[in-house]
Amino acid sequence: MTFPLAGLLRVRGAQERVAAEQLAHASAERAQAEAATRNAVASLSELSPVIRDGHTLMAMAAARAAGRSALGDLQALAELTRDSESVAKSAHVDARRELKGLERLENTHRLDTATAELAAEQVALDEIAVARSARGEGSAA
Repeated sequence: MTFPLAGLLRVRGAQERVAAEQLAHASAERAQAEAATRNAVASLSELSPVIRDGHTLMAMAAARAAGRSALGDLQALAELTRDSESVAKSAHVDARRELKGLERLENTHRLDTATAELAAEQVALDEIAVARSARGEGSAA
């Protein structure tokens, strides 16, 4: 006997795989955003503190202001990607839980089916044995 929820099990398996793919994508985006943030911090720290004239001072101030603004944007992006990853992780956990529940039901169904088949086979064997012993007693009398 086939598992009555086999179609649903296949759908849940596909949903879990999609959720896992989305989680992997969100994790990769988060890693990229955090790497970009680290690179921005490193490039800001590499700006030379040596200032020789007023124009250099103005350029340095503008570069630092632009760098800090870009860093703020990158930090906001990193936070958004962390949130997105968290949502994807939660969705994957939920999909995985639903899949595992159905898999447990399928395993229970298989065990019940196998037990019922073995019980039916045992009943048939018992009937054959009773029939043979009845024939054996009848012919001996």
